[in-house]
Amino acid sequence: MPIINTLEIYEDLKSQFKEDEARTLTKALEKSLEEYQRKQESFLATKDDIAKLREELKDDIISLSLITKNDIANLRSELKDDIANLRSELKDDITKFQIETKNDMTKLRES
Repeated sequence: MPIINTLEIYEDLKSQFKEDEARTLTKALEKSLEEYQRKQESFLATKDDIAKLREELKDDIISLSLITKNDIANLRSELKDDIANLRSELKDDITKFQIETKNDMTKLRES
């Protein structure tokens, strides 16, 4: 259903043009208006479209939140393991250094 009453336009055009010309112009105008309305309807979002998009976004946010929490938990675990490894390596290095220092002191005393 066109936005504008094409019957009134036809009546107005009949006084200016021949009847066939007025009818042709009116039909062309009506076709153009219908096409315009059809295009407008395809661009407009409905409440259902917006509600659906809102739900999709909510689901995506929840999913990303869970993924982020899992990533953080994994990083914490990796960091704990790395810190434990570093402590162990540091203890080994300190022990080696103490042994080397004792050996060096023993050699110095013997000299």
